[in-house]
Amino acid sequence: MVAKDVARLWEELRHRDPEEKLGWITQLAQNPSDDSIEVLLDVLQQESWFLRDQAARVLATMGEPVLGPLVEYLGSGLWYTRASAVTALGRMGNPRAAAPLVGMLNDPNRTVRDAVWDALLALCRNELATRELAQAFDALPERARRFALDGLLERDAEAAGQVVRYLEEPAQAQEEPEAQPREGDLSWKDVVGGEGEAKQAAR
Repeated sequence: MVAKDVARLWEELRHRDPEEKLGWITQLAQNPSDDSIEVLLDVLQQESWFLRDQAARVLATMGEPVLGPLVEYLGSGLWYTRASAVTALGRMGNPRAAAPLVGMLNDPNRTVRDAVWDALLALCRNELATRELAQAFDALPERARRFALDGLLERDAEAAGQVVRYLEEPAQAQEEPEAQPREGDLSWKDVVGGEGEAKQAAR
């Protein structure tokens, strides 16, 4: 899609009724280019909730090409742009979004924080992202980690349990008792000692 077509579509988005706007957004996503992605990202900065929500839905299906730009939009000065970027990342479910999303839990805007909780729960339900999410929680200071875990538990105990399971893995590994040798098993000491005794006997 050439820049001229993208500019035309953007004008259509600004003036058409909601259903037609949705059609244009879908068209932008069908053959994504750098220009069309730029338009879709720009929609996240518009005041229209409908347009932002539809653009977030489409961007979430586009994968790696938009992951980096969406993470950058988390730093926007517009709260509704941050919220839309968070929503898109949650819907995308990419494990690499875990740490940036966890970092948004202290956003000053309540709507953004609510969107973050929804996005984190979406990642909790994605088995591929759960480990990365647990690592992001583990990197938090203790009080912040407890706050994050409590927040997930309040919203979905089962999903939060998946994160807790990964967080407890190192402790469980340390608590596992050392395997006791069974009768008749040879230890490394037995093998090394046996070789030494055999050498001495040969002398």
